[in-house]
Amino acid sequence: MAADSEFTIDELARAADTTVRSVRVYHERGLLPSPEVRGRIGYYGSDHLDRLQTISRLLGRGMKLNGIRELLEAWDRGDGLAEVLGVKEANGTGPESEATTEHDDDYAELPEYAKQALAASEDPLEAYRVTNPRCCDLATRLNDTGLPVQDTFHLVERLRADCDRIADRFATELFYRLAGQAYEESPRTPRDRTKLETDLAIARLIVTRAASELIDQAFARHSELPPPTLPSPSPLSGVPTVPSPPVPGPQPAVDR
Repeated sequence: MAADSEFTIDELARAADTTVRSVRVYHERGLLPSPEVRGRIGYYGSDHLDRLQTISRLLGRGMKLNGIRELLEAWDRGDGLAEVLGVKEANGTGPESEATTEHDDDYAELPEYAKQALAASEDPLEAYRVTNPRCCDLATRLNDTGLPVQDTFHLVERLRADCDRIADRFATELFYRLAGQAYEESPRTPRDRTKLETDLAIARLIVTRAASELIDQAFARHSELPPPTLPSPSPLSGVPTVPSPPVPGPQPAVDR
């Protein structure tokens, strides 16, 4: 490391406007690479500083440490944009053509993890509990209504499959526009790469929130009750009706 890019842990924390304790936590959680140790002192470089600043920006935008670690690990492995963001590469088949050929038979086979859960666990819905807690809540409530567990899995997995198709259709273009395009036009220095990491994470948050809002509005339209209709008035059975009094009008002239 060059002398002008070396930091002790105290110097690194000050440069990144954070605390020594936070630096240690990030290292323990796998977000920050190990320093170069000489003697009994660890020395950090500019890459560590860039990474710390990226972590701080992502934390400030609402990301959790586990999510940041997954993002950084994928980037460090050299994964492409789609792998970093957890979406599939476009395969050249149009979503419109897929939609025209889809039937419920496409979901006849459950994924392997669901089959294993049904076969091996006293609580099959445990398969959702850790990785998809909200799916677990939905599945539990469906099961509580009397829907068999296997049918519950089918229904939740159909929902998951449709969400995957939405991501496959739009993710590449949205993330490229929001983050990848600027990086392609940059000199692609380490600082540009650090900026791309931040831009990708921000884009993921923005797109996810927008999609959640649209899905919420779509489900809201289907949950609206029609306005109540007022019953037409009718005479009560067995109760005689009272005729309305005549409306007074002009009296005829009387000859005197």
